[in-house]
Amino acid sequence: MQPAEQAAIDTQGEFDFIITLKSPGFKYVNIVSQVLLMLFLTAHFYYLIRIGMFGNHLWLVVIPLLIIGLWLYGWVRSADKSFQVNYRMELMIAAMAWMLLPLAKYHVIIGVAYAIMSVIERWVKFPDEIGFTKEKVVRNSFPKKKYEWFEIDNVVIRDNWFTLDLRNNKVIQKELDEPVSPELIAEFNAYCKEQLHFKI
Repeated sequence: MQPAEQAAIDTQGEFDFIITLKSPGFKYVNIVSQVLLMLFLTAHFYYLIRIGMFGNHLWLVVIPLLIIGLWLYGWVRSADKSFQVNYRMELMIAAMAWMLLPLAKYHVIIGVAYAIMSVIERWVKFPDEIGFTKEKVVRNSFPKKKYEWFEIDNVVIRDNWFTLDLRNNKVIQKELDEPVSPELIAEFNAYCKEQLHFKI
């Protein structure tokens, strides 16, 4: 949980509370992204060798160097456990290269698939945050989900677990991203209880 002025789900407004929920590991998503990038680099370097790397197409060397540079940057930053490694930029660059260059027989279709993977990676790694105001509750999903207080039956944080019960019998229950002080938890629970009581 963090003060609303330090993070925002909706840039057009401010939230009284923002809850950050724990994200799952992205090991397998990262492996798929890395395999796709390796396949692209292999195909691209083969293409460069075939047309002559030292001909009139030296600018093509910039594409793999840019991808490798971004990849190495993410790898170095991954030593910081709070840093989220993403490959969407590398995948999008590879997607454009697939579509613009005849790297394979169906290079345009492959390029579209890479672009879709870039979007999927962005969606999967979206930070799971929930913002609270006296008018609404907004979950930072893709796309964003908004709930009015009258749709909510109960909201509470207990033992570092966040629970939101909706009146349609749906339940959102996840562990918080990091421990929160008992004082802040009590303040948040009292805030939610007040909104729920007011909306009944």
